[in-house]
Amino acid sequence: MTNDPDHSLGAGLVILNIVVLCIGIMLSYLLARITLRPIEKTLDEQDRYIADASHELRTPLASTLLSNEVALKNSGLTLLQARAIIEGNIKDMQQLRSLSDALLQESENQSSALKLTTVNIHEIVQEAIEQLVVIASAKETTIKNDTTAMWLTTDPDALRKALVILIENAIKYSPEKSMITVTGRRSQSTSAIIVTDQGAGINTDDLGNIFDRFYRTDHSRAQVAGYGLGLSIAKKLLEKIDGKMSVESTVGTGSEFTIVLPNRSDRPAQ
Repeated sequence: MTNDPDHSLGAGLVILNIVVLCIGIMLSYLLARITLRPIEKTLDEQDRYIADASHELRTPLASTLLSNEVALKNSGLTLLQARAIIEGNIKDMQQLRSLSDALLQESENQSSALKLTTVNIHEIVQEAIEQLVVIASAKETTIKNDTTAMWLTTDPDALRKALVILIENAIKYSPEKSMITVTGRRSQSTSAIIVTDQGAGINTDDLGNIFDRFYRTDHSRAQVAGYGLGLSIAKKLLEKIDGKMSVESTVGTGSEFTIVLPNRSDRPAQ
């Protein structure tokens, strides 16, 4: 058998090409998977969001439909019974309006462009508190603005909306005649806003999920009406302005929500 150098070289090149081709296919597959992973995650989140929203919409719709069907079949329906059914329908419609408003707000927040400007955090907190005066008064809740003049560049509308959600949540989950305190803290690179309440607190098992859409603890479902969208919306708003939000809570004592924002700018020249 003749050992042909050209034949050996050709066979080696063929093998090398096959190996390179296989490696290229594997790398292409891995890169494609890495590239598609965020898209798959987004699609999964959208599917879950649609399913959760549909579930929340179905409950008041089913309740309204059932009560009306029963009323139509009741030939001896009294005026008092009809009034009770109408009141129930109004309550279900109010829930649907609340949910649709929350979904619309979330959609608008995602599509709106940032409008960065230098603002005083103390003033933004005060504006958020003033939007909740009526709700706080109904529970005789005191909201104390203990922040100082902290200047930074951010989107004031996004920050104000997030603060309104946090403070309103604190009012909802706190007992009557309680105190809610908003304080501030500043470091060289960040500014923090802390909302502290004297509410029921959050179980440790729930802390990791409270910022998810439609997530509500068993306690909150029993005590407060809502759909579990508020904290999710607040988190998205803060992410748009490079902010972060965390929570510490003790059951029976209260909760402390902290917003941390980057210091893009110091106080403007006077």
